[in-house]
Amino acid sequence: MPCLRMPFKGMALGTALLSFTMFYDSEPVFAQNFGGIAGALIGGAMGGGGYGGRGSGRRSSRSSDQSSKSDDTPSSDTKTRVYASLAAPPSSRQTAILKSIVSATTLSTVGFTDDRDQVGEAKLKDAERDYTVWIADIIDKLKTEEGKQRASGEGDISEHAISQAVDDAYKHSHLDRFASFVGENWTLERLRVKILERVDSEIKPLQNGTNKGRVSMDDLRGVIDRSADIIYQRLFESSELLAANRSSTLFVQSLYQAHGDMVVGEVRESVERMLMRRASNVAGDFNTLIQRDPRAYALSYRKERIVFDCLSENIVKVSSSVQGIATPAEIDKRIGDFAANECKDWLRHQFITDDKKLADQQPVPLRTVWTKTGPLDDPSMYSRPAGAL
Repeated sequence: MPCLRMPFKGMALGTALLSFTMFYDSEPVFAQNFGGIAGALIGGAMGGGGYGGRGSGRRSSRSSDQSSKSDDTPSSDTKTRVYASLAAPPSSRQTAILKSIVSATTLSTVGFTDDRDQVGEAKLKDAERDYTVWIADIIDKLKTEEGKQRASGEGDISEHAISQAVDDAYKHSHLDRFASFVGENWTLERLRVKILERVDSEIKPLQNGTNKGRVSMDDLRGVIDRSADIIYQRLFESSELLAANRSSTLFVQSLYQAHGDMVVGEVRESVERMLMRRASNVAGDFNTLIQRDPRAYALSYRKERIVFDCLSENIVKVSSSVQGIATPAEIDKRIGDFAANECKDWLRHQFITDDKKLADQQPVPLRTVWTKTGPLDDPSMYSRPAGAL
């Protein structure tokens, strides 16, 4: 029985290695060589040159009959044919397999669209940046019977006027700041589309009423300005939410870097719950100011983000003990103590001015890390916004 099982193990190992090559597409030459190695393993196991089977019997009688081994050895032509049949699949087949793999949505993706790194697909779709299509659609919706009559001489709505109004709203709402963040996929074109998408949804309310469907450019400009402000608030909130999640992940990463494989069991399972609970319980004068601000949700996420970065900087004090890593109860208590004292000072510095008012808060890139003196970033995180001189 051992002689029957051992070749099967060799075949299983070879098959596993061959399956791995089907997902390897960066270096075709290496993939083919790798397939040859897999073929050698399979051929050796089946032909007796591997583990057990006929090979083991031949090794035991090698001293008595060396000539029989040389007679049974496959020719070089036979080996070549076997290796060729077991080589890696063609690149077209490998690409087809890679296309079938669906990547998970990650927090590094910023924005409202689902941009995924699919093989053979563009990451950004043209429809997400072609704002002229949205302008034309808005004008079509405004062309009621009454609007057509006014367009002959009285109408003041045009593609140029709408485009100019969107540009003005883009600047006044400070959306250009998001476009300056490197690697976060916000461009002038995409942000224009976001504004026009919301404007398009509000065309019908503009026409309903006693105005007989007549809409002036001033009316439309007001909707455009309001839409740009709403998009700014939503982007600010989404950005801070993603950044808070990123800072939470960095704390867990710092914990593993400090203690390695000692981060097991209850510590690993409960550390994120500890962070969220303790960060939300940090109270102070800034809490009242945050809740009164129109950007309350975004600033609440920023508060969590700062607390997480504060705890990450003090990871050794928070999690260490004489034995290496503290118990879950000790870590939880230390997180609460640091959050209520040192991290609270970080928050007070960020949110409270000398005259006890809420300090001005601006969006920052996702990669920005907070310190006790404020956000720490560098020029490499920014680019000149599109349209800037």
